[in-house]
Amino acid sequence: MKLPIEHERLNHTLENAGLKLNELLGQVRKYLLTGVLVLVPFVVTLYIMYAIFQITDGILGVAVSRFLGYRIPGMGLFLTATICVTVGIIAQNYFGRRLIDGIDASLEQIPVVRSLYNGIKQVSAVIMRNNRGEFKRVVMLEYPKEDSWVLGFVTADFVLPNKSDRIDDDMVSIFVPTTPNPTSGFLLIISKKKLIDTHMDIEDAMKVVISGGLVQPAKLPERPNEESAEDFVIPH
Repeated sequence: MKLPIEHERLNHTLENAGLKLNELLGQVRKYLLTGVLVLVPFVVTLYIMYAIFQITDGILGVAVSRFLGYRIPGMGLFLTATICVTVGIIAQNYFGRRLIDGIDASLEQIPVVRSLYNGIKQVSAVIMRNNRGEFKRVVMLEYPKEDSWVLGFVTADFVLPNKSDRIDDDMVSIFVPTTPNPTSGFLLIISKKKLIDTHMDIEDAMKVVISGGLVQPAKLPERPNEESAEDFVIPH
């Protein structure tokens, strides 16, 4: 008569052990993904910096060492930076821009090189645009339907040449990035009254987008009690 009770206890114990094991595996998987998201950008950045140093210091450094008769570590990197500054100075004047436009036009005539060159230019433009601070603030808005919220970056005020009765005058341009590649996304033109200011740093918001929500900001901002159009004036 005790066997059914013992079997029931054994089954209950095995069931609890299975649930705890699944919970443990879920935590390990979560920590693994978080660790990968933290380490991969760090390791890739170090590797790229090391590769750039090896290439620049190797090519120009060898040439300088042959000229001087001895090797100076870091001289190749210094010469590379000097060349970049010189090219930047040349590109700022009229003749330099004409020269660069001519080089661009020549490269765009080559089928394979054209795709590679244009892709690198677009990525560089996005990085430089972000560094110049063209993203004004991070907001939340309902997209693509009600009760579905996304993070967006305010880029500028949007003013129509001709006023329309159907469109609010207080409109802004919002860039909604895609996950995990924030270089692509959607441009939305929306009323300021429909936005919620998150008070998040742009860098923290980018981490949330790139990680697909696994990485959260250090402190979630509190939602303001009242939103008004004055709260969304874009700083210049």
